[in-house]
Amino acid sequence: MTRTLYWDCFSGIAGNMAVASLLDLGASREKLRHGLASLPFSEGKIELIIEEKMVDGIRGIYFNTADDHTQHAEHDHEHEHCDLIETPETGFIKHGPLHGHDHDHEHGGHEHDHAHIEHSHGCHLEHSHAHEHSHAPHRGLKDITALIEQADISRSAKLLAIECFRVLAESEAEIHGKTVDEVHFHEVGARDSIADIVGAAICIDDLKIHKVHVSPVHLGSGMVKCAHGFMPVPAPATALLLKGLPVVFDTNIRFELTTPTGAALLKGLKATPLPVQQTVYDKVGHGHGSHKIGQANFLRAFLGEAEPVKKNSDCVAVLTSNIDNASGEQMGSALNELMNAGALDACLLPMLMKKGRPGNQLQVIAEPAAASHLEAMIFKLLPTIGVRHELVNRSLLAREAITLTSSLGKVAAKKIHNPDGSTRISPEYDELVRLAEQHKSTPEAIKHQLALEFNEIA
Repeated sequence: MTRTLYWDCFSGIAGNMAVASLLDLGASREKLRHGLASLPFSEGKIELIIEEKMVDGIRGIYFNTADDHTQHAEHDHEHEHCDLIETPETGFIKHGPLHGHDHDHEHGGHEHDHAHIEHSHGCHLEHSHAHEHSHAPHRGLKDITALIEQADISRSAKLLAIECFRVLAESEAEIHGKTVDEVHFHEVGARDSIADIVGAAICIDDLKIHKVHVSPVHLGSGMVKCAHGFMPVPAPATALLLKGLPVVFDTNIRFELTTPTGAALLKGLKATPLPVQQTVYDKVGHGHGSHKIGQANFLRAFLGEAEPVKKNSDCVAVLTSNIDNASGEQMGSALNELMNAGALDACLLPMLMKKGRPGNQLQVIAEPAAASHLEAMIFKLLPTIGVRHELVNRSLLAREAITLTSSLGKVAAKKIHNPDGSTRISPEYDELVRLAEQHKSTPEAIKHQLALEFNEIA
């Protein structure tokens, strides 16, 4: 059995919410405090905010970092997620606080570990701040790696945290046309973002989590204002980091739901889009944000034991649509185009639909990352007005491509490994057709001849 974490990112993911969800699962607060306090920041120590909150009737944990008490009173800080607000001066959208901590609060009910930290914004490059932090250095990957290496945390936690910053640096380098060594982080290089990533690594290690799964990641929508101008949600680094994971563009939610720090955690922890049903969970945790976004605003975490994943199992997206107003020619052409566009498989199932109309159900199997593109193609190629999609687990028999040397010539085939250890061979049907034409025979006769020569052909 494998200790497994599943993050339900229905309201996105930010670094501080990830840490909060792990604390709510039972990660050691003392290990977190000690580990983050051991980071040798030149600016000073870190103050942690850990509080239990009840939001919309849901109990959970809020985690963040804060400036000293003087700065608490002077500034209205913003953390991680960005609220997108229209401004009459520009007609654009700029950010306000979303998932951060409002520092105009009573200091009861939460814990402080005496320190000081910069705050992180949803946009990860030079950002228009409400106030400046001239004392905040811009750190590169080597600087952050050196900090982490000096921390008094486990080797496993160090490696996890460094990997998260490495993938983030690679995405920044690609965006800006630089090498990884030339990249200097700005907001994501500030102490609070370092604390979020290192804190998550400490908690992951403490909970002995070996595998991370993730739901489709909700992104929000709109624009955020960065030093380079207005940037679309998701921010450029976030978009690169989430490649290969299923995402949801929430056009009805004008917020940046997933931040670069949150995306770096998913990428660095090698999160996979497997459904939560694979895990028998025994704990559920909630990592709260503090602002209302029109829906529940927390990161939900499930912790439990997962059955060992079979070597030849995977997770695929299945797209289905019932269609009764397309011609046979349209349906056949659409199948071909979908397969050419990267579908793993596509088929039509005849069915009797409402009002006694004959129709077909289109089924398309695809890699999760290709599902959105193929769904758009279905709407373009066919007159359907609805497509259902879901992630499902798929078990596969191990197979390999081989070439048979027979009395009829060379034949491309698959060698399939059965669960009981036996093997069987399946010649490619196109090869049977080719040989049939060559020998003026039929595909069935060619297969029979091959079966006489190769016992594994059924």
